[in-house]
Amino acid sequence: MATPEQVTAHYESWPFPGLDHGSREGLILLRSLTEWLGQRETEAREARVIDVGCGTGHTVVALAKHFPEVEFVGLDAAEGVLDTARSHAESMGIENVKFALADIAHDLAEYDPFDIVLSLGVLHHVPQLAEAFGRVARLVKRGGHLVVWLYGRFGRACHLLNQQFVAMLASDDLDERLDVARAFLEELGPRFAVDSGFYTPCGSREEGIEWLLEQPQWLADQMVPALEYSLSLPEILDLFSHHSLEFVKWLGVPTDLARYTTSSV
Repeated sequence: MATPEQVTAHYESWPFPGLDHGSREGLILLRSLTEWLGQRETEAREARVIDVGCGTGHTVVALAKHFPEVEFVGLDAAEGVLDTARSHAESMGIENVKFALADIAHDLAEYDPFDIVLSLGVLHHVPQLAEAFGRVARLVKRGGHLVVWLYGRFGRACHLLNQQFVAMLASDDLDERLDVARAFLEELGPRFAVDSGFYTPCGSREEGIEWLLEQPQWLADQMVPALEYSLSLPEILDLFSHHSLEFVKWLGVPTDLARYTTSSV
């Protein structure tokens, strides 16, 4: 199992997620924050939002621009990645977001509770995930909201096999593993995209393959992560229950069972 330091080194080498893309999930998150923060300027002015594992600041800077009255904080364990985030905020003229070095694999006790806590695509890369989830959960103010994005075990199952296959063909050298992953995708192309379970802002079909091949930081994240977990639905709900959090809703996940079947019942 990779150590927290190895995970951090991975993202220092390949700063994630970059800055030049949008996504359907981002729009859904924006809609939810608009609902939670309220429509009145006085409510928003007193609100505080933290993005734990903010990476290059792609999400938190965009939110800070949309909600100028709200105080935003972005945390990450990779200093080089935070430099990119700070530069991004400065280039956008955003002044209501601050960035700080912090590792959720260790301690977040110095921070007071926040109205909204985000941890998007982060916890499933952290050793001792349950303990890290607890540290993040303790940042949520009473009556506040926690938004987490975690890989699902069954939706990710085929892709985990693909990751293992790439790992078998290469050494531990990251550049070599990326070369193998790139050749793997170029060779299989559309065949790889069928029900493979990888994720990109362009989806998980052929357009997603093209995205991975053009975006090395995404290729590294999806194909050769330093550490990756996936969780079952009961495991996710148990995390919330253990920390006295009420599960409210999925964001952007269809709840119509017919969407997940190929035959009539």
